Amino acid sequence: MNILVLTPLIPYPPHDGDKLRLYHFLTYLKKRGHTIDLFCLTRVESDLHYAEDLRPLCRTLYTEHLTHWDLFFNLIGGLLIGQSLNVSSHFSPKMREVLRAYWRTAEGQKIDAVLAHRLRMAPAAFEGNPGKPVVLEMTDSLTAYAGQLKGTSGARFSRRAAAGWDYWFLKREEVEWTEKAFRTTVISEPDAQVLREEGAPQDKITVIPNGVEPQRGGKARRSPYAKASGDKPIVCFAGNMGYTANEDGAIWFLKEVWPKVKREMPQAVFAAVGGRPRKALRRFHNGQDALVTGWVPQIEPYLTHADLSVAPLRVAAGMQNKVAQALALGVPVVAAPAAVAWMPLKGRDGVIVAENGDRFAQEVIQALRRPAAAKAAARKGRRFILRNYRWNESGRKLEDILKKAAKSPRPQ
Repeated sequence: MNILVLTPLIPYPPHDGDKLRLYHFLTYLKKRGHTIDLFCLTRVESDLHYAEDLRPLCRTLYTEHLTHWDLFFNLIGGLLIGQSLNVSSHFSPKMREVLRAYWRTAEGQKIDAVLAHRLRMAPAAFEGNPGKPVVLEMTDSLTAYAGQLKGTSGARFSRRAAAGWDYWFLKREEVEWTEKAFRTTVISEPDAQVLREEGAPQDKITVIPNGVEPQRGGKARRSPYAKASGDKPIVCFAGNMGYTANEDGAIWFLKEVWPKVKREMPQAVFAAVGGRPRKALRRFHNGQDALVTGWVPQIEPYLTHADLSVAPLRVAAGMQNKVAQALALGVPVVAAPAAVAWMPLKGRDGVIVAENGDRFAQEVIQALRRPAAAKAAARKGRRFILRNYRWNESGRKLEDILKKAAKSPRPQ
């Protein structure tokens, strides 16, 4: 099967959620013998350096960097035509022209199905498309995310205002593009439920969760926290710290939770690990008991050498890989309710859930003081995650949908 994949990012290295998900899908499809033509936009210029690592996975590779000026004019255009900022931000005239030419090539004419990764790529998947079926890999419901963010106290006004604008347009766009697509896939049942409540066709929505990778060996000999920690208890929050929800959660934790923990556990060290944190979060880094690492080549060593993982998310949509990954590694997790909404109730026994700042601090302190009980809960969580979230199974579900799309009747 020949598959055209359109994505608003370069899915390498496979660290944060969207990159991780698409990279594993691509590797699975390649392993199954399918031919992939990959077209990538990116707002992160440095990610262009990683594009060559994707060459073994695809026949055709197109990459394009969207500049700050592109983003500015796209957002103005979105405001003028009444389109969500999320979708309008990734308009690319150059990519549209390249795709039009591509559809006329021998490779383009032989395409069996199009995989549009994220809602923002839906317009490009349909414009100029000569009738090839489109599978919309929406991942998260952006309506759910925007709805939470616009009402989150303490979040930046600009972000709440943008979320408030996007919320109403996304409610319409998610339904419209789902109706046009052969099938829409999302990462969790709560995301699917949001789409159903918006009015999207139920028979066009399929849940495909992320998988987890089995632990590779034991702990590394040297802790990545060695310089700052010694034998001090480590609390880790792992994820892309440049992502709004993670930044908001980390800052909330540092302001509302961490001071309470430090009064009881003065030796404890907190580390916000991963991504490209902005100045708003970097200013908390002191190199001693508050660490903001920025990008790291591997997240696993930071998790496996932590005594506790936290997911203090006030805003969350989709599946939280940071929770699943920590549990898969057997690391105890204290999480806010929003961070475990994707989990079935029976799976939440392995997570310590805390609803507010005081409770979150108490649970962190308790987990550090009673590590045996925290690790017992984590073992439950690990069994549940490894039993129910596997990349091969997720890849198989996507492959089945693409095969059905390829065999579907073409519009006349």
